[in-house]
Amino acid sequence: MHTVAPVGIIGAGPVGMVCALRLASLGIRSVLLDAKPALVKQGSKACLIQGDVVEILDKIACGERMRDEGVRWNVGRTYVRSKVIATKTFPLDLGFGPFINISQHRLEQVMLGEIEANPLCEILWSCRVNEIAQDAESVRIVAESDGAREEHAFQYLIACDGVNSSLRGMVGAELDGYTHNARFLITDIKAKLPLHKGRHFYYDPAFNPGRQVVIHPQPDDIWRIDWQLAPEDDIEAEKLNGKLDRRIRAVIGDIDYEIDWLSTYRFHQRVLRNFRHGRVFFAGDAAHSFPPYGSRGMNSGIQDADNLIWKMALVLKGEAGDALLDTYHTERHAAAVENLRITEDTLKFMVPPNRYRRYMRNTILHLARLMPAMRRFVNSGKMAEPYVYAKSPIVAAGHVLSGKLAPDAMVCEQGVEARLRKYFGRAFTCVYFAKDAEDAKAFAARQEQTANVPHASIIVILPPAQEVQSIAPDTRILTSNDPDLAQHYGCHRGEWILVRMDGHVAGHGTHADRVRDAVRNALEPGARSVRKTEEPSDQQIRRAA
Repeated sequence: MHTVAPVGIIGAGPVGMVCALRLASLGIRSVLLDAKPALVKQGSKACLIQGDVVEILDKIACGERMRDEGVRWNVGRTYVRSKVIATKTFPLDLGFGPFINISQHRLEQVMLGEIEANPLCEILWSCRVNEIAQDAESVRIVAESDGAREEHAFQYLIACDGVNSSLRGMVGAELDGYTHNARFLITDIKAKLPLHKGRHFYYDPAFNPGRQVVIHPQPDDIWRIDWQLAPEDDIEAEKLNGKLDRRIRAVIGDIDYEIDWLSTYRFHQRVLRNFRHGRVFFAGDAAHSFPPYGSRGMNSGIQDADNLIWKMALVLKGEAGDALLDTYHTERHAAAVENLRITEDTLKFMVPPNRYRRYMRNTILHLARLMPAMRRFVNSGKMAEPYVYAKSPIVAAGHVLSGKLAPDAMVCEQGVEARLRKYFGRAFTCVYFAKDAEDAKAFAARQEQTANVPHASIIVILPPAQEVQSIAPDTRILTSNDPDLAQHYGCHRGEWILVRMDGHVAGHGTHADRVRDAVRNALEPGARSVRKTEEPSDQQIRRAA
Protein backbone atom coordinates (compact mmCIF):
# COMPACT_ATOMS: atom_id res chain seq x y z
CA MET A 1 0.00 0.00 0.00
CA HIS A 2 1.41 3.35 -1.08
CA THR A 3 -0.13 5.78 1.42
CA VAL A 4 1.62 9.12 1.68
CA ALA A 5 -1.01 11.82 2.02
CA PRO A 6 -4.48 12.51 3.45
CA VAL A 7 -5.88 13.53 0.05
CA GLY A 8 -5.65 11.95 -3.38
CA ILE A 9 -6.51 13.97 -6.48
CA ILE A 10 -7.26 12.26 -9.78
CA GLY A 11 -6.50 14.44 -12.79
CA ALA A 12 -3.62 16.91 -13.15
CA GLY A 13 -5.53 19.54 -15.07
CA PRO A 14 -6.11 23.07 -13.80
CA VAL A 15 -8.74 22.06 -11.23
CA GLY A 16 -6.71 19.19 -9.81
CA MET A 17 -3.60 21.36 -9.61
CA VAL A 18 -5.49 24.12 -7.80
CA CYS A 19 -6.76 21.52 -5.32
CA ALA A 20 -3.21 20.32 -4.60
CA LEU A 21 -1.71 23.79 -4.22
CA ARG A 22 -4.61 25.14 -2.19
CA LEU A 23 -4.36 22.17 0.18
CA ALA A 24 -0.63 22.82 0.51
CA SER A 25 -1.27 26.48 1.30
CA LEU A 26 -3.35 25.28 4.26
CA GLY A 27 -0.74 22.75 5.39
CA ILE A 28 -2.29 19.56 3.93
CA ARG A 29 -0.35 16.99 1.88
CA SER A 30 -1.82 15.55 -1.29
CA VAL A 31 -0.94 13.26 -4.19
CA LEU A 32 -1.96 14.04 -7.77
CA LEU A 33 -2.39 11.07 -10.11
CA ASP A 34 -2.78 11.41 -13.87
CA ALA A 35 -2.92 8.85 -16.68
CA LYS A 36 -0.86 11.04 -19.02
CA PRO A 37 2.93 10.52 -19.09
CA ALA A 38 3.54 14.25 -18.60
CA LEU A 39 1.92 17.63 -19.02
CA VAL A 40 0.74 17.75 -22.63
CA LYS A 41 -0.12 20.83 -24.67
CA GLN A 42 -3.56 20.49 -26.20
CA GLY A 43 -3.93 23.94 -27.71
CA SER A 44 -5.30 26.76 -25.63
CA LYS A 45 -8.42 24.82 -24.52
CA ALA A 46 -9.80 27.24 -21.94
CA CYS A 47 -8.35 30.65 -22.67
CA LEU A 48 -10.09 33.10 -20.34
CA ILE A 49 -9.73 33.51 -16.58
CA GLN A 50 -12.32 35.62 -14.82
CA GLY A 51 -10.75 38.27 -12.57
CA ASP A 52 -12.17 36.91 -9.31
CA VAL A 53 -10.83 33.47 -10.24
CA VAL A 54 -7.36 34.98 -10.65
CA GLU A 55 -7.77 35.95 -6.98
CA ILE A 56 -7.97 32.22 -6.20
CA LEU A 57 -4.81 31.62 -8.23
CA ASP A 58 -3.16 34.40 -6.25
CA LYS A 59 -3.61 32.32 -3.09
CA ILE A 60 -1.32 29.71 -4.66
CA ALA A 61 1.31 32.17 -5.97
CA CYS A 62 0.11 32.05 -9.59
CA GLY A 63 -2.14 35.09 -9.94
CA GLU A 64 0.51 37.70 -10.65
CA ARG A 65 2.13 35.48 -13.29
CA MET A 66 -1.19 35.21 -15.10
CA ARG A 67 -1.66 38.97 -14.91
CA ASP A 68 1.85 39.70 -16.19
CA GLU A 69 1.77 37.17 -19.04
CA GLY A 70 -1.87 37.29 -20.09
CA VAL A 71 -3.95 39.69 -22.17
CA ARG A 72 -6.07 41.81 -19.83
CA TRP A 73 -9.28 43.16 -21.33
CA ASN A 74 -12.52 44.76 -20.29
CA VAL A 75 -14.42 45.49 -23.52
CA GLY A 76 -16.55 43.00 -25.45
CA ARG A 77 -18.26 43.75 -28.75
CA THR A 78 -21.23 42.00 -30.34
CA TYR A 79 -21.77 42.26 -34.10
CA VAL A 80 -24.67 41.42 -36.37
CA ARG A 81 -23.04 40.79 -39.72
CA SER A 82 -20.37 43.50 -39.74
CA LYS A 83 -22.20 46.07 -37.61
CA VAL A 84 -21.36 46.57 -33.93
CA ILE A 85 -24.69 46.46 -32.14
CA ALA A 86 -23.42 46.28 -28.54
CA THR A 87 -20.28 47.27 -26.69
CA LYS A 88 -19.97 46.05 -23.11
CA THR A 89 -17.36 47.73 -20.93
CA PHE A 90 -16.61 45.92 -17.68
CA PRO A 91 -15.38 48.02 -14.73
CA LEU A 92 -11.66 48.01 -13.99
CA ASP A 93 -11.89 47.22 -10.30
CA LEU A 94 -8.97 46.77 -7.96
CA GLY A 95 -6.89 43.66 -8.42
CA PHE A 96 -6.53 41.74 -11.63
CA GLY A 97 -9.24 43.35 -13.75
CA PRO A 98 -12.36 41.64 -15.06
CA PHE A 99 -10.72 39.15 -17.47
CA ILE A 100 -7.32 37.77 -18.42
CA ASN A 101 -6.83 35.73 -21.59
CA ILE A 102 -4.08 33.13 -21.43
CA SER A 103 -3.93 29.49 -22.49
CA GLN A 104 -4.93 26.75 -20.08
CA HIS A 105 -1.65 25.03 -20.92
CA ARG A 106 0.38 28.01 -19.75
CA LEU A 107 -1.56 28.12 -16.49
CA GLU A 108 -0.89 24.40 -16.04
CA GLN A 109 2.83 24.94 -16.68
CA VAL A 110 3.02 27.63 -14.00
CA MET A 111 1.10 25.54 -11.48
CA LEU A 112 3.16 22.45 -12.22
CA GLY A 113 6.29 24.42 -11.36
CA GLU A 114 4.75 25.35 -8.01
CA ILE A 115 3.70 21.75 -7.36
CA GLU A 116 7.14 20.35 -8.11
CA ALA A 117 8.71 22.88 -5.72
CA ASN A 118 6.24 22.23 -2.89
CA PRO A 119 7.10 19.47 -0.38
CA LEU A 120 3.41 19.01 0.44
CA CYS A 121 2.58 18.07 -3.17
CA GLU A 122 3.43 14.91 -5.08
CA ILE A 123 2.49 14.16 -8.67
CA LEU A 124 2.41 10.68 -10.23
CA TRP A 125 2.27 10.59 -14.03
CA SER A 126 1.33 7.52 -16.11
CA CYS A 127 -0.93 6.41 -13.29
CA ARG A 128 -4.38 5.23 -14.38
CA VAL A 129 -7.03 4.43 -11.75
CA ASN A 130 -8.81 1.13 -12.42
CA GLU A 131 -10.60 0.35 -9.16
CA ILE A 132 -11.96 2.23 -6.19
CA ALA A 133 -13.38 1.17 -2.82
CA GLN A 134 -14.20 3.09 0.34
CA ASP A 135 -15.36 2.63 3.90
CA ALA A 136 -15.95 4.88 6.90
CA GLU A 137 -12.23 5.57 7.36
CA SER A 138 -10.63 5.78 3.93
CA VAL A 139 -10.93 5.52 0.17
CA ARG A 140 -8.65 3.07 -1.63
CA ILE A 141 -7.71 2.97 -5.29
CA VAL A 142 -5.94 0.46 -7.49
CA ALA A 143 -3.93 2.09 -10.26
CA GLU A 144 -1.77 0.90 -13.12
CA SER A 145 1.57 2.64 -13.52
CA ASP A 146 3.96 1.59 -16.31
CA GLY A 147 2.34 -1.85 -16.33
CA ALA A 148 2.65 -2.33 -12.57
CA ARG A 149 -0.25 -2.50 -10.12
CA GLU A 150 -0.24 0.08 -7.33
CA GLU A 151 -2.57 0.55 -4.38
CA HIS A 152 -3.12 3.87 -2.65
CA ALA A 153 -5.26 4.82 0.33
CA PHE A 154 -6.40 8.30 1.28
CA GLN A 155 -8.80 9.87 3.72
CA TYR A 156 -10.49 11.70 0.85
CA LEU A 157 -10.34 11.52 -2.94
CA ILE A 158 -11.10 14.39 -5.32
CA ALA A 159 -12.06 13.43 -8.87
CA CYS A 160 -10.88 16.08 -11.33
CA ASP A 161 -10.57 13.71 -14.27
CA GLY A 162 -12.54 15.76 -16.73
CA VAL A 163 -15.61 15.58 -18.89
CA ASN A 164 -15.10 11.85 -19.58
CA SER A 165 -14.42 11.02 -15.93
CA SER A 166 -13.92 7.30 -15.33
CA LEU A 167 -14.44 7.74 -11.59
CA ARG A 168 -18.08 8.67 -12.12
CA GLY A 169 -18.82 5.17 -13.34
CA MET A 170 -16.75 3.57 -10.58
CA VAL A 171 -18.85 5.18 -7.81
CA GLY A 172 -22.18 5.19 -9.67
CA ALA A 173 -22.40 8.97 -10.02
CA GLU A 174 -25.21 10.01 -12.38
CA LEU A 175 -25.34 12.98 -14.74
CA ASP A 176 -28.39 14.97 -15.76
CA GLY A 177 -28.40 16.90 -19.00
CA TYR A 178 -27.56 16.41 -22.65
CA THR A 179 -24.95 16.81 -25.38
CA HIS A 180 -25.79 19.36 -28.07
CA ASN A 181 -25.92 18.28 -31.71
CA ALA A 182 -24.28 21.42 -33.10
CA ARG A 183 -20.55 21.18 -33.86
CA PHE A 184 -17.96 23.89 -33.37
CA LEU A 185 -14.40 24.48 -34.57
CA ILE A 186 -11.70 26.06 -32.43
CA THR A 187 -8.65 27.37 -34.25
CA ASP A 188 -5.75 29.11 -32.54
CA ILE A 189 -3.74 31.06 -35.10
CA LYS A 190 -0.59 33.14 -34.73
CA ALA A 191 -1.08 36.41 -36.61
CA LYS A 192 -0.81 40.16 -36.14
CA LEU A 193 -4.47 41.08 -36.43
CA PRO A 194 -5.58 44.73 -36.31
CA LEU A 195 -8.36 43.88 -33.85
CA HIS A 196 -9.10 45.43 -30.49
CA LYS A 197 -7.78 43.24 -27.65
CA GLY A 198 -11.13 42.13 -26.33
CA ARG A 199 -14.01 39.75 -27.05
CA HIS A 200 -15.56 39.85 -30.53
CA PHE A 201 -18.83 37.94 -31.00
CA TYR A 202 -20.34 37.82 -34.52
CA TYR A 203 -23.86 36.77 -35.46
CA ASP A 204 -24.42 35.95 -39.14
CA PRO A 205 -21.11 37.35 -40.43
CA ALA A 206 -20.22 37.15 -44.11
CA PHE A 207 -17.46 34.70 -43.17
CA ASN A 208 -19.92 32.29 -41.47
CA PRO A 209 -23.41 33.15 -42.76
CA GLY A 210 -26.33 32.13 -40.57
CA ARG A 211 -24.06 31.07 -37.73
CA GLN A 212 -21.66 32.52 -35.14
CA VAL A 213 -17.97 33.26 -34.76
CA VAL A 214 -16.19 34.31 -31.57
CA ILE A 215 -12.68 35.80 -31.58
CA HIS A 216 -10.46 36.17 -28.50
CA PRO A 217 -6.89 37.51 -28.22
CA GLN A 218 -4.19 35.59 -26.39
CA PRO A 219 -0.55 36.35 -25.60
CA ASP A 220 2.18 36.21 -28.25
CA ASP A 221 -0.12 37.21 -31.15
CA ILE A 222 -2.26 34.08 -30.79
CA TRP A 223 -5.94 34.52 -31.65
CA ARG A 224 -8.70 32.06 -30.80
CA ILE A 225 -11.34 31.82 -33.55
CA ASP A 226 -14.38 29.71 -32.70
CA TRP A 227 -16.84 28.85 -35.50
CA GLN A 228 -20.25 27.24 -35.35
CA LEU A 229 -20.09 24.62 -38.10
CA ALA A 230 -22.70 23.58 -40.62
CA PRO A 231 -23.79 19.92 -40.39
CA GLU A 232 -22.01 19.11 -43.67
CA ASP A 233 -18.67 20.76 -42.77
CA ASP A 234 -15.76 18.28 -42.81
CA ILE A 235 -12.69 19.87 -41.24
CA GLU A 236 -10.38 16.97 -42.07
CA ALA A 237 -11.30 17.36 -45.72
CA GLU A 238 -10.89 21.14 -45.45
CA LYS A 239 -7.29 20.68 -44.30
CA LEU A 240 -6.55 18.82 -47.53
CA ASN A 241 -8.55 20.75 -50.10
CA GLY A 242 -7.60 24.27 -49.00
CA LYS A 243 -11.03 25.20 -47.69
CA LEU A 244 -9.69 25.60 -44.12
CA ASP A 245 -7.27 28.26 -45.35
CA ARG A 246 -10.13 29.99 -47.17
CA ARG A 247 -12.25 29.77 -44.01
CA ILE A 248 -9.54 31.50 -41.96
CA ARG A 249 -8.75 34.09 -44.62
CA ALA A 250 -12.41 35.00 -44.87
CA VAL A 251 -12.03 36.24 -41.28
CA ILE A 252 -8.52 37.78 -41.28
CA GLY A 253 -7.88 38.68 -44.93
CA ASP A 254 -4.42 38.43 -46.50
CA ILE A 255 -2.51 38.65 -43.20
CA ASP A 256 0.16 35.97 -42.72
CA TYR A 257 -0.78 33.36 -40.15
CA GLU A 258 0.24 30.01 -38.68
CA ILE A 259 -2.11 27.46 -37.17
CA ASP A 260 -1.08 26.77 -33.58
CA TRP A 261 -3.86 24.29 -32.82
CA LEU A 262 -7.34 23.33 -33.93
CA SER A 263 -10.08 21.02 -32.78
CA THR A 264 -13.77 20.35 -33.32
CA TYR A 265 -16.14 19.74 -30.45
CA ARG A 266 -19.72 19.35 -29.33
CA PHE A 267 -20.55 20.90 -26.00
CA HIS A 268 -22.46 19.47 -23.07
CA GLN A 269 -25.10 20.79 -20.71
CA ARG A 270 -24.66 18.36 -17.82
CA VAL A 271 -24.37 18.28 -14.06
CA LEU A 272 -23.89 15.48 -11.53
CA ARG A 273 -26.81 14.80 -9.25
CA ASN A 274 -24.47 14.78 -6.27
CA PHE A 275 -20.94 16.17 -6.08
CA ARG A 276 -20.17 14.01 -3.04
CA HIS A 277 -20.16 10.22 -2.96
CA GLY A 278 -18.95 9.19 0.46
CA ARG A 279 -15.27 10.11 0.63
CA VAL A 280 -15.10 10.90 -3.09
CA PHE A 281 -15.76 14.44 -4.32
CA PHE A 282 -16.19 15.57 -7.92
CA ALA A 283 -14.98 18.94 -9.20
CA GLY A 284 -14.64 20.76 -12.51
CA ASP A 285 -15.67 19.04 -15.73
CA ALA A 286 -16.02 15.75 -13.85
CA ALA A 287 -18.94 17.34 -11.98
CA HIS A 288 -20.45 19.57 -14.65
CA SER A 289 -19.90 20.78 -18.19
CA PHE A 290 -21.14 23.85 -20.02
CA PRO A 291 -20.77 25.51 -23.42
CA PRO A 292 -17.79 27.89 -23.58
CA TYR A 293 -19.87 31.04 -24.00
CA GLY A 294 -19.44 33.10 -20.85
CA SER A 295 -16.32 31.14 -19.83
CA ARG A 296 -17.90 28.98 -17.15
CA GLY A 297 -15.87 25.80 -17.62
CA MET A 298 -12.41 26.12 -16.10
CA ASN A 299 -13.48 29.14 -14.04
CA SER A 300 -16.29 27.29 -12.28
CA GLY A 301 -14.01 24.30 -11.75
CA ILE A 302 -11.42 26.43 -9.99
CA GLN A 303 -14.22 27.89 -7.86
CA ASP A 304 -15.26 24.30 -7.02
CA ALA A 305 -11.74 23.64 -5.80
CA ASP A 306 -11.57 26.77 -3.67
CA ASN A 307 -14.93 25.97 -2.08
CA LEU A 308 -14.06 22.35 -1.30
CA ILE A 309 -10.49 22.71 -0.11
CA TRP A 310 -10.93 25.07 2.83
CA LYS A 311 -13.68 22.82 4.16
CA MET A 312 -11.64 19.66 3.68
CA ALA A 313 -8.61 21.22 5.36
CA LEU A 314 -10.58 22.16 8.47
CA VAL A 315 -12.14 18.69 8.69
CA LEU A 316 -8.74 17.01 8.32
CA LYS A 317 -7.32 19.22 11.08
CA GLY A 318 -10.19 18.28 13.38
CA GLU A 319 -11.51 21.85 13.46
CA ALA A 320 -14.85 21.08 11.79
CA GLY A 321 -17.18 18.12 11.48
CA ASP A 322 -17.77 15.98 8.43
CA ALA A 323 -21.13 17.66 7.79
CA LEU A 324 -19.26 20.74 6.60
CA LEU A 325 -18.18 18.75 3.55
CA ASP A 326 -21.82 18.16 2.60
CA THR A 327 -22.13 21.89 1.99
CA TYR A 328 -19.69 21.56 -0.90
CA HIS A 329 -22.45 19.84 -2.88
CA THR A 330 -25.10 22.21 -1.55
CA GLU A 331 -23.24 25.30 -2.69
CA ARG A 332 -21.47 24.20 -5.85
CA HIS A 333 -24.33 22.13 -7.27
CA ALA A 334 -26.53 25.21 -6.96
CA ALA A 335 -23.82 27.21 -8.76
CA ALA A 336 -23.68 24.62 -11.55
CA VAL A 337 -27.46 24.66 -12.00
CA GLU A 338 -27.36 28.45 -12.23
CA ASN A 339 -24.68 28.19 -14.90
CA LEU A 340 -26.81 25.68 -16.81
CA ARG A 341 -29.79 28.01 -16.68
CA ILE A 342 -27.78 30.93 -18.08
CA THR A 343 -26.08 28.91 -20.80
CA GLU A 344 -29.37 27.25 -21.80
CA ASP A 345 -30.88 30.68 -22.42
CA THR A 346 -27.87 31.57 -24.57
CA LEU A 347 -28.06 28.30 -26.50
CA LYS A 348 -31.74 28.74 -27.32
CA PHE A 349 -30.85 32.07 -28.90
CA MET A 350 -27.60 31.03 -30.58
CA VAL A 351 -28.80 27.65 -31.87
CA PRO A 352 -32.62 27.87 -31.94
CA PRO A 353 -34.20 24.45 -31.25
CA ASN A 354 -37.23 24.95 -33.52
CA ARG A 355 -38.57 27.08 -36.39
CA TYR A 356 -40.42 29.48 -34.12
CA ARG A 357 -37.34 30.29 -32.06
CA ARG A 358 -35.23 30.60 -35.21
CA TYR A 359 -37.74 33.05 -36.69
CA MET A 360 -37.76 35.09 -33.48
CA ARG A 361 -33.96 35.06 -33.25
CA ASN A 362 -33.52 36.16 -36.87
CA THR A 363 -36.11 38.89 -36.44
CA ILE A 364 -34.33 40.22 -33.35
CA LEU A 365 -30.97 40.19 -35.14
CA HIS A 366 -32.45 42.05 -38.12
CA LEU A 367 -34.12 44.68 -35.96
CA ALA A 368 -31.03 45.05 -33.75
CA ARG A 369 -29.09 46.35 -36.74
CA LEU A 370 -31.71 49.07 -37.25
CA MET A 371 -33.12 49.84 -33.80
CA PRO A 372 -30.90 50.39 -30.74
CA ALA A 373 -33.81 49.51 -28.45
CA MET A 374 -33.77 45.91 -29.76
CA ARG A 375 -30.10 45.31 -29.07
CA ARG A 376 -30.60 44.32 -25.45
CA PHE A 377 -32.46 41.21 -26.66
CA VAL A 378 -29.39 39.87 -28.49
CA ASN A 379 -27.88 37.14 -26.31
CA SER A 380 -24.18 36.56 -27.00
CA GLY A 381 -23.46 34.89 -23.66
CA LYS A 382 -23.44 36.48 -20.22
CA MET A 383 -19.91 36.45 -18.82
CA ALA A 384 -19.30 34.35 -15.71
CA GLU A 385 -19.60 35.89 -12.27
CA PRO A 386 -19.00 34.41 -8.80
CA TYR A 387 -22.05 32.58 -7.48
CA VAL A 388 -23.88 34.00 -4.46
CA TYR A 389 -24.39 31.38 -1.71
CA ALA A 390 -27.39 33.23 -0.28
CA LYS A 391 -29.34 30.04 0.49
CA SER A 392 -26.45 28.07 1.96
CA PRO A 393 -27.03 26.60 5.44
CA ILE A 394 -23.64 27.98 6.54
CA VAL A 395 -24.25 31.57 5.42
CA ALA A 396 -26.09 34.01 7.68
CA ALA A 397 -28.91 35.81 5.91
CA GLY A 398 -29.91 39.42 6.40
CA HIS A 399 -26.93 41.31 5.00
CA VAL A 400 -26.53 42.84 1.56
CA LEU A 401 -23.32 40.80 1.07
CA SER A 402 -24.57 37.49 2.49
CA GLY A 403 -23.03 34.71 0.40
CA LYS A 404 -21.36 37.14 -2.01
CA LEU A 405 -17.67 37.44 -2.75
CA ALA A 406 -16.38 40.20 -0.49
CA PRO A 407 -15.46 43.36 -2.41
CA ASP A 408 -11.92 44.68 -2.50
CA ALA A 409 -10.54 47.95 -1.15
CA MET A 410 -7.23 49.68 -0.64
CA VAL A 411 -6.05 49.70 2.98
CA CYS A 412 -2.83 50.57 4.74
CA GLU A 413 -0.90 48.66 7.42
CA GLN A 414 2.00 50.43 9.10
CA GLY A 415 2.45 52.75 6.16
CA VAL A 416 2.29 50.03 3.48
CA GLU A 417 -0.67 50.00 1.09
CA ALA A 418 -2.31 46.70 0.15
CA ARG A 419 -5.59 45.32 -1.14
CA LEU A 420 -7.90 44.02 1.56
CA ARG A 421 -8.42 40.74 -0.30
CA LYS A 422 -4.73 39.98 0.23
CA TYR A 423 -5.60 39.34 3.90
CA PHE A 424 -8.19 36.67 3.07
CA GLY A 425 -7.63 32.99 2.36
CA ARG A 426 -5.80 31.32 5.24
CA ALA A 427 -8.51 31.59 7.91
CA PHE A 428 -11.91 33.05 8.52
CA THR A 429 -11.43 36.81 8.68
CA CYS A 430 -13.53 39.23 10.69
CA VAL A 431 -13.37 42.74 9.22
CA TYR A 432 -14.53 45.28 11.82
CA PHE A 433 -15.19 48.89 10.81
CA ALA A 434 -14.32 50.84 13.94
CA LYS A 435 -16.00 54.11 14.88
CA ASP A 436 -12.76 55.49 16.28
CA ALA A 437 -9.59 54.40 18.06
CA GLU A 438 -11.31 53.73 21.39
CA ASP A 439 -14.01 51.65 19.71
CA ALA A 440 -11.30 49.63 17.96
CA LYS A 441 -9.57 48.85 21.25
CA ALA A 442 -12.83 47.92 22.96
CA PHE A 443 -13.91 45.59 20.15
CA ALA A 444 -10.54 43.83 20.04
CA ALA A 445 -10.55 43.43 23.82
CA ARG A 446 -14.05 41.96 23.79
CA GLN A 447 -13.09 39.39 21.18
CA GLU A 448 -10.01 38.50 23.21
CA GLN A 449 -12.08 38.11 26.37
CA THR A 450 -14.48 35.72 24.65
CA ALA A 451 -11.49 33.44 24.24
CA ASN A 452 -9.58 31.78 21.46
CA VAL A 453 -11.84 32.43 18.50
CA PRO A 454 -11.36 29.29 16.40
CA HIS A 455 -10.24 29.51 12.79
CA ALA A 456 -10.62 33.32 12.65
CA SER A 457 -8.36 36.33 12.38
CA ILE A 458 -9.48 39.80 13.40
CA ILE A 459 -8.92 42.89 11.25
CA VAL A 460 -9.94 46.30 12.55
CA ILE A 461 -10.17 49.11 10.02
CA LEU A 462 -9.87 52.60 11.46
CA PRO A 463 -11.48 55.69 9.95
CA PRO A 464 -9.21 58.21 8.23
CA ALA A 465 -6.73 60.09 10.48
CA GLN A 466 -7.18 57.67 13.41
CA GLU A 467 -4.41 55.78 15.21
CA VAL A 468 -4.20 53.11 17.90
CA GLN A 469 -1.06 52.84 19.97
CA SER A 470 -1.78 49.45 21.56
CA ILE A 471 -4.40 46.80 20.99
CA ALA A 472 -5.15 43.18 21.82
CA PRO A 473 -2.65 40.65 20.45
CA ASP A 474 -3.49 38.85 17.20
CA THR A 475 -5.55 41.78 15.94
CA ARG A 476 -4.39 43.59 12.82
CA ILE A 477 -4.98 47.32 12.59
CA LEU A 478 -5.55 48.72 9.13
CA THR A 479 -6.44 52.22 8.03
CA SER A 480 -8.29 53.55 5.03
CA ASN A 481 -8.54 57.01 3.52
CA ASP A 482 -12.04 56.22 2.27
CA PRO A 483 -14.59 57.67 4.70
CA ASP A 484 -17.32 55.56 3.06
CA LEU A 485 -15.48 52.24 3.25
CA ALA A 486 -17.92 50.68 5.73
CA GLN A 487 -20.86 51.49 3.44
CA HIS A 488 -18.95 49.87 0.57
CA TYR A 489 -19.22 46.65 2.59
CA GLY A 490 -22.86 47.17 3.56
CA CYS A 491 -21.96 48.16 7.12
CA HIS A 492 -22.07 51.11 9.48
CA ARG A 493 -19.16 51.96 11.72
CA GLY A 494 -19.31 49.63 14.70
CA GLU A 495 -20.26 46.60 12.56
CA TRP A 496 -18.33 43.72 11.00
CA ILE A 497 -18.51 41.04 8.34
CA LEU A 498 -17.06 37.53 8.49
CA VAL A 499 -15.23 36.41 5.35
CA ARG A 500 -14.63 32.72 4.63
CA MET A 501 -11.38 31.35 3.25
CA ASP A 502 -12.87 31.36 -0.25
CA GLY A 503 -13.60 35.08 0.09
CA HIS A 504 -17.39 34.80 0.44
CA VAL A 505 -19.21 36.61 3.24
CA ALA A 506 -20.52 34.13 5.81
CA GLY A 507 -21.75 36.34 8.63
CA HIS A 508 -22.10 39.81 10.06
CA GLY A 509 -22.54 41.47 13.42
CA THR A 510 -22.19 44.54 15.58
CA HIS A 511 -19.73 45.62 18.25
CA ALA A 512 -21.65 43.58 20.85
CA ASP A 513 -21.73 40.32 18.86
CA ARG A 514 -19.15 37.58 19.28
CA VAL A 515 -17.19 36.59 16.22
CA ARG A 516 -16.74 33.05 17.45
CA ASP A 517 -20.52 32.48 17.28
CA ALA A 518 -20.55 33.52 13.64
CA VAL A 519 -17.61 31.23 12.93
CA ARG A 520 -19.41 28.31 14.58
CA ASN A 521 -22.48 28.97 12.43
CA ALA A 522 -20.26 29.03 9.33
CA LEU A 523 -18.76 25.63 10.19
CA GLU A 524 -21.80 23.73 11.43
CA PRO A 525 -24.74 23.40 9.02
CA GLY A 526 -27.04 22.57 11.94
CA ALA A 527 -25.96 25.47 14.14
CA ARG A 528 -28.84 27.62 12.89
CA SER A 529 -32.16 26.70 11.31
CA VAL A 530 -31.22 25.27 7.96
CA ARG A 531 -32.80 27.12 5.05
CA LYS A 532 -33.99 24.79 2.33
CA THR A 533 -31.85 25.08 -0.79
CA GLU A 534 -33.85 25.45 -3.97
CA GLU A 535 -33.83 22.27 -5.99
CA PRO A 536 -33.39 22.63 -9.75
CA SER A 537 -36.32 21.86 -11.98
CA ASP A 538 -36.00 19.34 -14.77
CA GLN A 539 -36.15 22.21 -17.25
CA GLN A 540 -33.01 23.71 -15.74
CA ILE A 541 -30.90 20.67 -16.45
CA ARG A 542 -32.50 19.07 -19.47
CA ARG A 543 -32.75 20.15 -23.01
CA ALA A 544 -35.93 21.99 -23.84
CA ALA A 545 -38.31 20.03 -26.01
